[in-house]
Amino acid sequence: MKTRTIKQFFVFLIIVSTIFTTVNFSYESNAIDPFFTLVAKVHGGSYVAEHFDLVKQKLSIIGINLDICVLDWPTYIAEIYVFRDFDLVSLSFAGGDFDLDFTNIYAENGSLNAFGYHTNMDYNKALGTGLNEWYMRQSNLIMPPDSPARIQHYWDWQQYLMDRILPCLPLFTAKSYEVQWSNLDGYNFSEGIIQSWGKMSFIGNHTGQLDNTELVTTDTSWSNLNPLFEDYLADGTISLAIMDPLVWIDNDKSIWPHLAESYTMVNDTQVRIITREGIKWQDPGGYAEEYFDARDVYFTLYACKTLSDRQDDFEWIEDMKILDARTLDIFIDGNKSTVKNELYAPFLNSLSVKMLPEHYLNVTQLADGITPNTNHSNWNSFATNAFGTGLFELGSFTEEVETELTIFEDCWKLNADVNKDNMDFKNRFGDFTGGLDTWRIRIIYDPKIALNEFEAGKVDLEDTGSFKEKREEYRLNPEFKVQERLTSYCNFIGFNMRPTRAQIGNPDPIEGGTMTVGLAIRKAICYAINRTEINEVMNNGERAISNYPIYQTLGIWCNPKIIKYKFNSSLASEYLALAGFKESVPTDFVGYSDFSFVVGVFVLSIVILYIRKRKPKLER
Repeated sequence: MKTRTIKQFFVFLIIVSTIFTTVNFSYESNAIDPFFTLVAKVHGGSYVAEHFDLVKQKLSIIGINLDICVLDWPTYIAEIYVFRDFDLVSLSFAGGDFDLDFTNIYAENGSLNAFGYHTNMDYNKALGTGLNEWYMRQSNLIMPPDSPARIQHYWDWQQYLMDRILPCLPLFTAKSYEVQWSNLDGYNFSEGIIQSWGKMSFIGNHTGQLDNTELVTTDTSWSNLNPLFEDYLADGTISLAIMDPLVWIDNDKSIWPHLAESYTMVNDTQVRIITREGIKWQDPGGYAEEYFDARDVYFTLYACKTLSDRQDDFEWIEDMKILDARTLDIFIDGNKSTVKNELYAPFLNSLSVKMLPEHYLNVTQLADGITPNTNHSNWNSFATNAFGTGLFELGSFTEEVETELTIFEDCWKLNADVNKDNMDFKNRFGDFTGGLDTWRIRIIYDPKIALNEFEAGKVDLEDTGSFKEKREEYRLNPEFKVQERLTSYCNFIGFNMRPTRAQIGNPDPIEGGTMTVGLAIRKAICYAINRTEINEVMNNGERAISNYPIYQTLGIWCNPKIIKYKFNSSLASEYLALAGFKESVPTDFVGYSDFSFVVGVFVLSIVILYIRKRKPKLER
């Protein structure tokens, strides 16, 4: 009898299994047909193209079919910026250290405005333009440049753009990686070596380390140490160690007075610089006891505006006037086409330029009596033997081997008599008690060789961006520590918002008029995409998910409360329904997973009740 019971039990299990299989198969085979098809254009060879395969899968769940066209670079550019023939597109942006002006990308006439934003989309009669356009233009007209009011305005623009216009879905921000020996304490990769130096020290010696008073790194060779004519990244690394800027921009993009003791707005188009007192210049030979003053500021900014490779960054300077040895007024004009001086808020970023020694480089002038004579021998010498007011002096240099930088003992950062009260100096730069006195930069071009030298203990920290597997090994090894930081490189899924696109750019209002049909569809797409899954599958989780239409590296300028389109299929379907694409409720319930569950529970209950009812008879 027990055998019979077991057989009956398995028969009922087979029946239940068959019902579940049938219903679930019906569910899969009767998946909703696509409401419409969108076309995505991506360029071949890009890892972003692979992202769209996962995007396609997620969009199919809410009833959107995606055709993916992988194009060569010239065809891709033509489709995006000439023919505008796409619905979705892969885009990547890379920026400078501190660039807040995104009008080139998101404004109506921006040359990189692939999205098709037009002021007709959000025209405000009182403003006489689109609200998005107004936000962007107004950002450059708020003074002071680093005021809470300007930061809040920039936050408001980001929220408005991503909530009410939604030209794109930010995907990921790339990261840089460095590995260091664990006995190096106090180093912050995001802040960099120069700002970390006063906090750093070696706790004992690591394998292969011979001297714990020096830091050893690697780089490529440098070419010209004059900031006016820098060619390579290595040039800038060394010149920043030797020379100081007028203002310092921290990793979070907050701006601090540096060689300038203060900067204040006299009015909206006039800024007053007061230099910090007691800052001594390094002596290249024959120029002892020279101190930084307003003449150096005037000379540096004049040279940047007239001689440098970055003259466009200083076009806002209309005039300058030295008031006394420590005081300089700069007159601002952000628009040369008008008679009066116009506002230009981004000017403060330009003041982070490294200051030049006027007493050394302005020895002779051209016939106009103003322009410095760059043919003077001091200019040639400065290109390879630069000096400044910075923490380091240029020590020895062996071509194609290494550059050695040593501490400038009379540096103002080490001088307790120099006023640093408005700098939060100790927290930001340290107390310089760690015992380091030398920075040796070995010239190694091959990243693999450089990493081998690191593992041998002949280098203290090294880039690991190209060696993911090695990076994972280092994370598991207590002898090493891996640090990461964000880069100003990010990618997006862009939407074609032009009314010529029947769905994604549809300008008709939804029922109730709270948004357009196109905006509702764009929101549905954003909520349907699982960026966490894409990052894990395609990027091994090593990129940072972004929610900003700007670079995440802009720190305090990124709105911390910006709308975040986290993966939510239900919410995606709701927005699609608002746009008029709603699945009709079928009269035949077969095919729905909820019904499948109910049937399964019902049948399983019958099985259990039957067995319990038969149990007394079967035991006789």
